[in-house]
Amino acid sequence: MIRRILALASCAIGLASFPAAAQTLTSVKVLLDWAWLPYHASFLVAQEKGYYKEAGLDVTLEQGRGSATTALMLSQSGFDIAHLNTTNAAQMISKGGAIKMVGIYQHKTAAAFVGIKGKVKLDGPQSLKGIKIGSTPGGSDGLSLKVFTAANKMKLTDLNIVALDANAKTAALFGGTIDAVSGDAPAFDAYVRATSQQPETMLLSNYGVPLIGFGFAANGNYLAKNPATVEKFLAATKRGFAEAARDFKAACELMQAKVHLAGTVERCIDYNKGVLELSTPPTDPNWGRQSDEEWTKLLATLKDAGELFGDKPLATYFTNESVPK
Repeated sequence: MIRRILALASCAIGLASFPAAAQTLTSVKVLLDWAWLPYHASFLVAQEKGYYKEAGLDVTLEQGRGSATTALMLSQSGFDIAHLNTTNAAQMISKGGAIKMVGIYQHKTAAAFVGIKGKVKLDGPQSLKGIKIGSTPGGSDGLSLKVFTAANKMKLTDLNIVALDANAKTAALFGGTIDAVSGDAPAFDAYVRATSQQPETMLLSNYGVPLIGFGFAANGNYLAKNPATVEKFLAATKRGFAEAARDFKAACELMQAKVHLAGTVERCIDYNKGVLELSTPPTDPNWGRQSDEEWTKLLATLKDAGELFGDKPLATYFTNESVPK
């Protein structure tokens, strides 16, 4: 009888170990486009709610230093997946970088000129002449300006560009040393409203600039070996985006508790609402899906601006195989 009890106990212990084995998670290293910003709250929500673990993933998030740098680091196999600006990813791919876009949720650029209502009037390309515009050269901001002027038959020299570090733009705008900034509309709109003023905003996408905003890219080799993992990551991240959009206040408070959140929760909420207005809603079944048409326009625009390197087929740049079903 004792032997039978011991045998049954041993069997029970063995059975109990199976769930633990089933919980073995696949490690995924994800690089963000920039240091923590309000729109990154969706990733933290996905972690906090256990969406990644439910998908069998152990996701590590690392802050970035700009989409161009993120694209380069992803191509060098230091990371598996990245969240970045699609335009920067396209440039890296054209240079031979081993990455591929696997999903886009912001199909038009958020790049804009933003000033303070009552202090400047921005109602078309000609309204930019004669005012001081703060811009950060060398990144997506500088590229947007180059494409914008080319699309509107202007020269960069037609604009009075004041070169500023990204962190100095807001202070310069509020201090009056510049009249407008060239940058991300949701961010600067939220900054201006946080001072009880109203933004004067001119979206570049309304003036012949078909650049694409944010999405996800995967390292080419990683994608080829782990297509199911990439799809699981996007599906879990989509859940995080949907939950954050359902309650931006809770998402921003989570971000404030978990990582560094610059500014107030209220500004974070405002920022995220602005991003969502320019994005495909995460509840949309087509969230993440890309089209030949938008990629053809993007590549043609970059080529005309002298910012595309080489001539590669569309299939080199993107795939919809990883988009959540």
